[in-house]
Amino acid sequence: MEIDPLADALPPRYAIESDDEDEYNPLTTQRADQVPIVKIKIEGQFTTGCPLVIASGPAGNFWADGADLGEQQGAIFVNNIQVGFLFKPSSTVVLVSEATTTLPLWSMNKYVNDILDRLQPSAISILDMYPIQSYISSEPLPVHEAPVRYLSLRNISLDPFQIFAPPNILQSISAAFMSAMNIRTLSSSYQSNAVILLLPSPGVPRTAPSKLLTSRLSRPSEDQAWSVEMMVEVDKKLFGVVGAKRSCTWALRSTPAGSAFGLSKKRQNLAEVGEGSMYI
Repeated sequence: MEIDPLADALPPRYAIESDDEDEYNPLTTQRADQVPIVKIKIEGQFTTGCPLVIASGPAGNFWADGADLGEQQGAIFVNNIQVGFLFKPSSTVVLVSEATTTLPLWSMNKYVNDILDRLQPSAISILDMYPIQSYISSEPLPVHEAPVRYLSLRNISLDPFQIFAPPNILQSISAAFMSAMNIRTLSSSYQSNAVILLLPSPGVPRTAPSKLLTSRLSRPSEDQAWSVEMMVEVDKKLFGVVGAKRSCTWALRSTPAGSAFGLSKKRQNLAEVGEGSMYI
């Protein structure tokens, strides 16, 4: 049967369901899914072998507000969009990741491995968050009593924090960093530890977007903001687990809604693609 592709009416049902490949089928598409190309650019001069502290997403944004990280020393771009902000307080490299955008799943693996290849950290600690409402536990706790939880490649104890236990899983960039570090530690020539600290969040977890876009992640709301006491303890552990010492104490600062860890408007503009330097 010959089908006119310009006809107003659909072809008969048998024409669509026929096994004959020569027949015209308007329900099929010729476009094949293509894997996006991921280009990573890391700016800044950093020595290898230093401890690496990673603060990710809204939790990292909130922590970085009061962490006193000093001047920005570098930046990480994914397909010309700035995703990471690099700092170097004392002998530790700090990466504030996804503070202004969210990485799609297809870009995470290369983003993580390029960073680890470039910095070759002696150990890493990661700050992220977990959703309280969907956390599976034999002893459910009220939202206001939810603890900070942690994951580690080694058997360590971080009292008063509690383990992020199975069958709960992470699907954020933190999981990608942990997985990459685990693979590297399987080699006898690369022995290092990786720890994730997870702040309790009453909100719904963000889903990874299909495309990487320039956007502004808002500052956590009052319902999601964490206490100063909790953040001070998290800050100490974040550096302590990688063998680094803090020269100052975490302190809450007021930040305009929508800004990324206290960046001035001028500094935010410089972070935009095509605006030249990343520095102040």
